[in-house]
This record gives sequence, structure tokens and C-alpha cells, in this order.
Amino acid sequence: MRTASKIAASAVAGAMAACLCIRSTRAQVDESVLTAAYVYNMTQFVTWPAGSLTDTQLVVCASGQGGLSSELEKFAGKATGGRIWTVAALAGNEKPSRCNVIVLERETPVSRALADVLASDSPVLVIANFDMGSRPWIVRLFTEDDHIRFDIDKSEAGRRRLSLSSRLLRLARSVL
Repeated sequence: MRTASKIAASAVAGAMAACLCIRSTRAQVDESVLTAAYVYNMTQFVTWPAGSLTDTQLVVCASGQGGLSSELEKFAGKATGGRIWTVAALAGNEKPSRCNVIVLERETPVSRALADVLASDSPVLVIANFDMGSRPWIVRLFTEDDHIRFDIDKSEAGRRRLSLSSRLLRLARSVL
């Protein structure tokens, strides 16, 4: 009987471990899905200066290395602010000159060309899901208490001549 109860206890422990692994994997997938939705929705509350966008496209550039990039791709072809959402990969040393939005994940390699765009005053919405240290960002996404939250650097948006809706600013955890 002790053997049977040990086997049952081991089976329960194994099932719990499996559930925790599945739950952990699912949470990562759900976070990428939610983060992509946040990015898509945020673009609807940003106004770019005249002449900085094409008449037809909003080009979102992402690293292409993580789950977030593939989730951003799912919005391709949808309209946002009267423009068609288009996703492009941030490629090596190529200057991301046609990007209207740059989405950076922790594992995104920052090439010299990308660093130059980040340091410039180009009207680019820079969104990161990690602390970028001294590099400029406009929106920083993070998870807090199992919820996605974001901070906004309004002065950086102003430096880049981007206008952020007051509705977006009200939703931010903090506005710098």
C-alpha cells in the first residue's frame, strides 16, 4: 500500500509540475500576444509630423528574433490611423530609415545604424519591453503583478515631434 500511495503521490507531483510548465509557456505566449496588441493600439494614439509617413503605410520595425515579432506580423494589412500596418525586420547594419515605429526586445542587437536612429530626432515611435539604460525610448512596456503596464517619456516624444493623445497618457503608469 505504501508503494501505491508513493506512486500516486509521484503521479500527482508530476501532473502539477506539467501543469506549471504548461501554464508558464502559455503565459509567455499570451504576453507576446498582449504586447503586440498594446503596440498596435498605441499607434492609433500617436500623431506623426506632416511628411514623415507615407500616405499608405505605417512601417513597424522589429527584431524578428522573438515571439513578439511574429505576433506583430499578425496585424499586417490592418489599418491604423488611415494607414496599412506593415512589419519590417530590423536587419543587421542596415539603417532602419523607413521605420515609423521601432519595437525593441531585450535580445535585439543594437547595431551602429540602429543606435544612430535611436540617438537622432527622427519622428520614430520607439517602444521597448526592457530598461534601455541611457538609450532613448518613448514607451517602455513591462509586466507588473501579471499585467502589462507601460511608462511614457513625453519629453522624448516631443523631441521626436510626435504628438501623444491625452487618452494614451492617462493609461500610462507614469509619464516622464
